[in-house]
Amino acid sequence: MDFKHIIKMECQVNKNEHYQHLLLFAFNQGSKAIKAAHDICAVYGEDAIAERIARDWYAKFKNANFDLKDTPRSCCPVEVDEERLNQLLHKNSHQTTWEPAEKMECSHIAIEKHLHLMEKVKKYGAWAPHALSDNNKNQRATISAGLLACHCSTHGH
Repeated sequence: MDFKHIIKMECQVNKNEHYQHLLLFAFNQGSKAIKAAHDICAVYGEDAIAERIARDWYAKFKNANFDLKDTPRSCCPVEVDEERLNQLLHKNSHQTTWEPAEKMECSHIAIEKHLHLMEKVKKYGAWAPHALSDNNKNQRATISAGLLACHCSTHGH
């Protein structure tokens, strides 16, 4: 079926349940997950359902799991103790997200998300602030000025 000429429609029922039923219908028809997601998005808008979500549901269906209720999410706490995470990173800034996750009894994804919120990034294998502090900026300026002065004195500029 060609959905290119169909006007985008607003879903009149619970969107997630409706899309899950549509995915099951497409699965039973033998359609691929990505095509099903594209067809749903063609009718309900490009952000209606992600391809990844469709693939996840298809994986359930392939395992003969046709329960259309969403599975409960992990019971890991949404809140991460920022002070404790900073302490763990201070002890070893080269650790992966798995190590503090194990110590804080939550998922490594929760740690990754919280590090992102804390504006920490992995640089040269160590967790560091994304932006330079004023002290870091002053150190860079001092070092650069010293190197420039050294270069000028040795090259006669």
